[in-house]
Amino acid sequence: MDGEIVAWAALVPPADGTAVLDDLWVDPTAMGRGLGSRLFRLVADRARELGAERLEWGAEPNAIGFYEKLGGRKLRDHVTEWGRVAPWMGLDL
Repeated sequence: MDGEIVAWAALVPPADGTAVLDDLWVDPTAMGRGLGSRLFRLVADRARELGAERLEWGAEPNAIGFYEKLGGRKLRDHVTEWGRVAPWMGLDL
């Protein structure tokens, strides 16, 4: 995997104090190495630097436990761009 992209994250800068984690993805072959946790913390730190007081994101249902371990909590359900109902999560920064 040397030199390959195996994880990424995208942040929408804050509006009204809330930034949005638009994407956080780790290749399944690279899971279990702490990459997702490190990326999440980097995104949260960057959101804070940009003036956000809160970070919110849509989560895959299977990822709720991952996000809860990082301090996130389910706020409500939302409908994804694919028409699925999924959790909407948040973290106070």
